[in-house]
Amino acid sequence: MHNDFTLFVRKYPNGTKVVFYYAYDDNNVRRGPWSTKSQSITLARNYCHQLIKNGLLIPNANRKMTFAQFAERFWERNSEYIENQDGRADITDTYIENCKKMLKNQILPFFGDRTLRSITNKDVNNWLLGFKKREIEVDGEKQIKSYKNTYANTVFGTLHTMMAQAVERELIPNNPCEKVRKLKNDRKQIEILTVDEVHKLFPKSYKRIWGDKELAYAANRLASITGMRIGEILGLRGEFVFDTYIYVCGQYTENSYKDHTKTKENRYIPIMPEMMVVLIGLLKQNGKGFLFSLDGGAKPVSPTYITREFNRALERIGISKAEIRRRNLSMHSWRHFLNTDLQRQGLTLQQVQSVTGHKSEGMTERYSHLDARQIESIIKAQQAISGDKKEMAKPALKLVKAIEQKPERKRA
Repeated sequence: MHNDFTLFVRKYPNGTKVVFYYAYDDNNVRRGPWSTKSQSITLARNYCHQLIKNGLLIPNANRKMTFAQFAERFWERNSEYIENQDGRADITDTYIENCKKMLKNQILPFFGDRTLRSITNKDVNNWLLGFKKREIEVDGEKQIKSYKNTYANTVFGTLHTMMAQAVERELIPNNPCEKVRKLKNDRKQIEILTVDEVHKLFPKSYKRIWGDKELAYAANRLASITGMRIGEILGLRGEFVFDTYIYVCGQYTENSYKDHTKTKENRYIPIMPEMMVVLIGLLKQNGKGFLFSLDGGAKPVSPTYITREFNRALERIGISKAEIRRRNLSMHSWRHFLNTDLQRQGLTLQQVQSVTGHKSEGMTERYSHLDARQIESIIKAQQAISGDKKEMAKPALKLVKAIEQKPERKRA
C-alpha cells in the first residue's frame, strides 16, 4: 500500500524550487507528477489534502466520479458543505435529516450511478417532471405514485444545492439544474379558523368540547393566543413559566429536547390571565419539567396526541373530517390564524413577530424594544381572541423588567 501522495522538490535552472507530487489511482498505479505551485513542503502537503477532500488529487479523475460517490456524507453535520454553510446560516438537524431522506429516496435511485459530468439539464428536467407519475416499490410490489409539485420542487432544491457545490469544488463546469424551471405551485391553501369558531373551541367549560383531554385543550389554547409551534409547546418547561409571561427557548422534536427554537432566537411572550391559570395548574403537576406531560414532567406527550384531539374538537363544533381536509386545518393553522388576527386587530408587524417568532429580512427591531403599552396591546389582543376580559396586575411592567434584565438561559 502507498500513501495517497508523495512529495518531492524539483529545482529549475534559475534556482527556483517547487514542490511536486505523485499520486496513486484506483489501480494502485503511480500517476503524475503535478505541481503544488508551492515552495513549502507544509503548504504543499496542505494543498494535496485539500485536493483529496475535493476529489481532485488526480487531475481529470473527477470525470469518472459518480453522483453517489460525490453525495456520500454530503448531508452529515461534520461534512465540508454543512460546516461551511453553518457559519453563514443556521442549519437545523431537521433540515439535514429531510435532505438525507430526499437524497436516499428520490435522487440517488435516478442519479446515483451516473457520473457527475454526464448529468444534463435535460436529465434533471425529465426527472422533475417524472414526479407526477413515479414508480415506487411497496412490500416488493411496484406501484405508481403521484407527488405534489411542492414536494417535487423541494427535492429539486436539494439536488440544485448539491450540484452547485460540485461546481464550486470544480468537479463539473456548470450546474445542470440552472436551466430547469420549477413546477408550478400547487400548495393547498389554508383556510384559517374564524374567531367565532375559536370561541366555540374554548368555552368556559372546556370539557364540553375536549372531554378529559386537559393537555390537548391547554396546548391548543396556548397555540391560539401565541402561535407557538407544536415543538415549542411540547418543549415548554415549568422553569420557563412565570407569573405573567413565558420564555420560549426550546423545542421537543423527534423524541429529543433541543435548547433552542427553530429560528434559534428565544422570545418572551406575555400571557393573559385565563391562560396563565391553566399553565399554573400544569406547573403544579409537572414542576420544572415539561409542562405538557402525563408523567410528572419527565417527557412531553406526543404531537400525535395533541393533533388527534384537535381534530376531534373541530368535529364537535361542527367541522367535519372532510371540511378539515378541505380547509387544510392542522396545529400549524394556529400560526396562520394568530398572525392574521393580530394584524386585523391593529398590531404592527413587529409586534406580531415578537409573539410568533417569525423572521424576515425587514425586521430590524426586536421584542426587547417593546414598551409596556405595546405588551398590554398584545394581552388585550389575546383576550379578544379568547373572549376573556380579566385584568392582570401590571403584567407589562413585570415583563419589560424581565426583558431588560436578560437572564441567562437555564439548561434543561
